[in-house]
Amino acid sequence: MIQRRQFLGTLAAGGLLVLTRPARGDAVSDALAEITRARAGVKTLVAPFSQERTIDLLATSVKSQGEMTLVLPDRLRWELKPPDAITYWITPEGFAFATPSGGANVGKGAAGRFGAVLADMLILLGGDLEKLRARYELSVPSRKDGMVLSARPKAEEVAKIVKNLEMTVGTELWSVKRVVIEEKGGDRSVITFGKVSRDVAIDPARMKPPSK
Repeated sequence: MIQRRQFLGTLAAGGLLVLTRPARGDAVSDALAEITRARAGVKTLVAPFSQERTIDLLATSVKSQGEMTLVLPDRLRWELKPPDAITYWITPEGFAFATPSGGANVGKGAAGRFGAVLADMLILLGGDLEKLRARYELSVPSRKDGMVLSARPKAEEVAKIVKNLEMTVGTELWSVKRVVIEEKGGDRSVITFGKVSRDVAIDPARMKPPSK
């Protein structure tokens, strides 16, 4: 359970935002269309990242290094390097994780409220962002040096977990530069990506979670 919460606070789990000024509806539609066009044809994305998670209750922060591997349309591998040494998978079958001492594979049903949030994370990083509009209030607070896309969860099951999330994409609009996640309980994660490699060959075994 702790590991799953760390993943959601870290990577993912969530909804998007940190609004300064709401963008007009047509501006949001235009921005999403631009990103969707830029993402068209993308098969894989691989990028190193650094992550800093601030834990509000303890007034402390935890820093990690890792690598994201995304195989479109529906497989994400999120690896945290030692000393964290844990890898997460989001696949059509559900959510899984593995550590040097073991792991678990949780199907969609068992994932419960986390399932929908994790699926949204896949869309955020590389999918069709229009699919998020029914569940999130989207805005575009900045278009400097790429684009900042923000949103506030509207769906109750998401709002219980995530308060805000903000994603910054690169100037070519298909890469991700930064993700900021604000959790309902006050914790905050900032994920900064290094160079994003597009359409590199991925060993299918890397995208296959543990069977149990």
